[in-house]
Amino acid sequence: MQRLIAFIEHNIHIMLFVLLQAMCGVLLFSLNPYQQASFTHSAAFITDKSNELSSTVTDYFNLQQQNNLLQAQVSTQFKNDARSSLFFMNDTITLRDTSRHKLFDVVPAEVVYNTIYKASNIFIINKGIKNGIQKNMGVISSQGLAGIVLQSNENYSSVMSLLHINMNVIPTINNLEYYTGLKWDNANPQTLKITGLNKLEEIKVGDKVYTGRSSLLFPAGILIGEISKLETSPSSQYFTTHVKTATNFRNMDYVYVIVNKDIDQLSPLLLDND
Repeated sequence: MQRLIAFIEHNIHIMLFVLLQAMCGVLLFSLNPYQQASFTHSAAFITDKSNELSSTVTDYFNLQQQNNLLQAQVSTQFKNDARSSLFFMNDTITLRDTSRHKLFDVVPAEVVYNTIYKASNIFIINKGIKNGIQKNMGVISSQGLAGIVLQSNENYSSVMSLLHINMNVIPTINNLEYYTGLKWDNANPQTLKITGLNKLEEIKVGDKVYTGRSSLLFPAGILIGEISKLETSPSSQYFTTHVKTATNFRNMDYVYVIVNKDIDQLSPLLLDND
């Protein structure tokens, strides 16, 4: 107690000065509208900058997490393929074969607009022509297939979502491609349907559904989803197969655009074969 009293006696002038300054500040800003407005504006500016910094840091770590998930997915996909290896340069992931030839570039992008409850859902990403993005490029999330680029301008691109009635993907189940097509029926935003799979096919609930080799837009082996239900009818020999999407379209912050470096060379060969 004596030490406290001694401390106060020793610093009484400084403490009194700080107290008087605080009282002056309160009176100044409470009784003068101009100073009050200036203080409020400055406080709002500082708060806004703090929130912006916090958001930037959060987005950075979220993107890092998404990139780690993507790297894990693509690494798992190609780990048994001796021809392939991955390189990560800046914000672009490059897949090459053993001859060092580029197979694909994977360009990360942020989703700035997204719909899931329309018949023709799209989302918009913050990468465009200046990033090498063009129409008809495949788009994936860190979880699986997401869509196909519809159009691009300098800085942005619109993407046809997997939840689009005109989106049609050839599914691969148990290493077999099925050409009946995988589509969304404008119902549950987490469920796609495959019609026309014969009941004699060896498929079951829980089987994974992937992209195959019938498209130049995606590497084979990108996860589409998992069979959640096999609907049967006594009058039909075919399943109606329900597939739960791997990508959670309700919470899709980042995606990755697949750039096939050889598309211009491969496309004419396919046209010549039609």
